[in-house]
Amino acid sequence: MSLGSRILLLLFLSLSLHARAEPTKVAVVVYAQDDVARQYQRVAQTRLEQLLTDNGLLVLDQDKAEELKQTWGRLSDPGALITAEDFVENAGKYQLAGIYRLYLSAGKTQGLAATYTATAAADLRYVDEAAATRAYTSAPMGTRGMPPSDGLTESAAVLNAIRRAVDMTVEHFGLQVMDATSPRLVHLALREVAGSADASPVAEEPLRANTDAAAGYARLQADSWTSEEPTCVRYSPDQRMAAVGTYLMRTAFNIGRPTRSYASYLHVVDLEAGSEVERFEVSQRDTRYQRGGSRITDCRFIQSWRYVAALSQSHLLFADTERGIELAKVLFDTPFEAPQLSHLHGAGGDYLVVSEGARRLYFQIVRE
Repeated sequence: MSLGSRILLLLFLSLSLHARAEPTKVAVVVYAQDDVARQYQRVAQTRLEQLLTDNGLLVLDQDKAEELKQTWGRLSDPGALITAEDFVENAGKYQLAGIYRLYLSAGKTQGLAATYTATAAADLRYVDEAAATRAYTSAPMGTRGMPPSDGLTESAAVLNAIRRAVDMTVEHFGLQVMDATSPRLVHLALREVAGSADASPVAEEPLRANTDAAAGYARLQADSWTSEEPTCVRYSPDQRMAAVGTYLMRTAFNIGRPTRSYASYLHVVDLEAGSEVERFEVSQRDTRYQRGGSRITDCRFIQSWRYVAALSQSHLLFADTERGIELAKVLFDTPFEAPQLSHLHGAGGDYLVVSEGARRLYFQIVRE
């Protein structure tokens, strides 16, 4: 082989290797489906572009992607049929292998203790130059196992929710998320205060009968020497969960002599699934450390299904149903007979109020 032929061969091999190494080029276009999503649309686009770049893809710059959106109106319709001819006609000049279309929704609300909570949903669709398509929609936030995102500011909560939604969709396209976004959750607690002059009562769901169907979903303890009976049943504001407070009586024998012990539990049940999802012990069974009775006299969800409280003659329990953890438990210095529980909200925040007759105890919900 002559020297010239060798040079041509080496040049050909070099060009071939360069061509094979050229990354796949794609475009990202984002369509906001509501006002909140429109405010944070660029966040979603930047996050998706970052994840695609991390996976070795070459992403069309945002100015050209915006130009593509403006000239190809059908992309805005997630149900529109995209053909190979459409792709070549509208995206050919950009030399794209495919287009990622993201349809974004987001919502926000005021949370407890002067925090914010947000949700987001991402419907991601990919179409390639041969008109082959794939699609996936992120799981809805604000349900058990998929909490909303909390934040000390509105933007912190919304940003976290949007990034989580984008991450979830990308993973289902076989792409790796190097730094997955975890839910940002605020930890709350109770602080006893003198009162809440600026706060007013928050509407509550009515108490249900102790024989309500929800009580049948709770896993109550029962055997020859144990009985656990419902004493409080109340639904969550969205009617999807229920709190079931109970009173437990157990008999044990010590050298033939019967000894009774008492306790109370708060069961959280999923009404749609018809099953218990969490259980919290409210009153202690060891009477050496308990100054009053164990019977639960009131229970309620606070703002949403995420937070729940139960009140016994001796204790106030405040818990996080999403994480299944006890946030606070208060042991009263002087027990009650049949106290009631209410939720107040005002400029100073949120309060749980324990009351019986003229006696009242105020507990502010605070961030830890």
